[in-house]
Amino acid sequence: MSREQPSGERRPVAIFLNRAAGSAGSSRVRRAVELTRSALDADLHITATRDPAAFADWLRARVAPYRTVIVAGGDGSLSVAYNVLAGSDVDLGYLPAGFGNATAHLLHLPRRPEGLARIVAAGQTRPVDLVSVDGRLALFAGAGWDALVAGRFAATPATGVIGWSTSIARSVPDLWRRAQVEVLADGELVHEGPMQLLVVSTTPWFGRGLLVNPGAHPRAGRLMLRVYAGGAPRFALDAARWLTRSQPVAQGVQAQSVVLRRVDGGSIPVQADGDVVGEGTEWRFEIRPAATRLIGRW
Repeated sequence: MSREQPSGERRPVAIFLNRAAGSAGSSRVRRAVELTRSALDADLHITATRDPAAFADWLRARVAPYRTVIVAGGDGSLSVAYNVLAGSDVDLGYLPAGFGNATAHLLHLPRRPEGLARIVAAGQTRPVDLVSVDGRLALFAGAGWDALVAGRFAATPATGVIGWSTSIARSVPDLWRRAQVEVLADGELVHEGPMQLLVVSTTPWFGRGLLVNPGAHPRAGRLMLRVYAGGAPRFALDAARWLTRSQPVAQGVQAQSVVLRRVDGGSIPVQADGDVVGEGTEWRFEIRPAATRLIGRW
């Protein structure tokens, strides 16, 4: 059930704006922040960093007085808030100000500032399941080629379309270097062989509205995983299906926990909500039911 703030009850509210996010400087985002702040009589805190650890430290030092925290940033900034606020009695809102803004699709948030501010100010929340990626909480995680692109995007000084396009172009040769892996879902082997990309999530959406993992749901109590085996021509067709929001050929598998293991040597990079977590030969993904409460159009 959704929960609305009772009439007359004031819960201290703050907006945390990350100006380093991809579209944070746009007039649309500035207007959404202004309208939301006015509607909720919210405090406003501003920083500018692309470093998740730095954003986490900054947020952690300021959130204690608040019972509603609204993040104006990208999916990565919002993901930091999941981890900072884990286990607390805090409602979490989102003003999309990044490049990908995958979570905006999950929460059915409009682009127009007036509509966006109205939904966030209404404060309708629902508990949302998250993925634990070796202890880090996120809505979606990708292992393999997608994480390579995310890492290069984080490292390039360019942001937005230019930075993302450059990162993809630099990663094209990696499409011909697939890892050999084992994937286990709740202890059962569900894939053995080459892998271009593994997706594990509680949302069907990746950035820019790509339908990468249909069937994933934020309140199902289960993860949805998909293994995109590649190679390059087949992966290009998969990407076309994401863009057109068609059902992928790769089959979805539901599970409480997923283990990804590389069996041919080397390591596998993993990203969570667009930020690179690291590289390793083995990764574990687990469901964290009702790990946060998100404000949205439910």
